Amino acid sequence: MGSTRSSNFTDYSGSRSNDGTGGTGGVDRCRQAFSCPLEEIELCDYFITHATVPPVGTELVIVHQKRLFAATQQGVKVGALPTSFNYLAACMKDGIHYVGVVTASGILPVPAVSADFTVQ
Repeated sequence: MGSTRSSNFTDYSGSRSNDGTGGTGGVDRCRQAFSCPLEEIELCDYFITHATVPPVGTELVIVHQKRLFAATQQGVKVGALPTSFNYLAACMKDGIHYVGVVTASGILPVPAVSADFTVQ
């Protein structure tokens, strides 16, 4: 529930894309800003605690806890990043940190949150 089901085998470490590189042709994906809808919102601490989603403008960070999550500055998980962003775990291991902001949120018909992120 709440997942966009964007998972691909190439989203997980150890898997290779069709061209064997997994990259985007010389572009440093670790340093690129990105936007994404969050997944599994209703299973995360923020929704469980507040019974709502964070308002537009809420500042976020990305945390890696077995899966990548967007969390408030205080560490309260808001939603999971789609698995297509799993490559960010390696970027974070190399010392890169990401900050973001909620750009859209709503509770009906289902809880939804979208966010923009950039390198801190």
